[in-house]
Amino acid sequence: MDQQTVKQSLDRLRAALESGVPLDDQLKSELASLDADIRRALDDEVGRSETGLTQRVRELSLRFAERHPAAAVVLRELGTLLEGIGA
Repeated sequence: MDQQTVKQSLDRLRAALESGVPLDDQLKSELASLDADIRRALDDEVGRSETGLTQRVRELSLRFAERHPAAAVVLRELGTLLEGIGA
C-alpha cells in the first residue's frame, strides 16, 4: 500500500469536512483520534499490526452518510485502503 495515498485521503477528508456542515464535538474527537491512529500506523511498522482501523472508518462512514456525503465517500475509500494493510 502506498502510504502517501492514505495520507492524501486523510487530507481530502479534512477538506471535505471543512466545507460541509459543522461537526459536533464528539465527531471531531473521534476523527482526530482516528487520524492520529492511522498516521501512527503508517509511520511505525509495529503500528501496522494495529487492528480495528478499517472497522472504525466504516462505522464513521455510515454516520456521515446523510449530513456529510463527501466525507462519507472519502471514509469509504480510506477503509478500502486500510483493509489492504489489514488494519
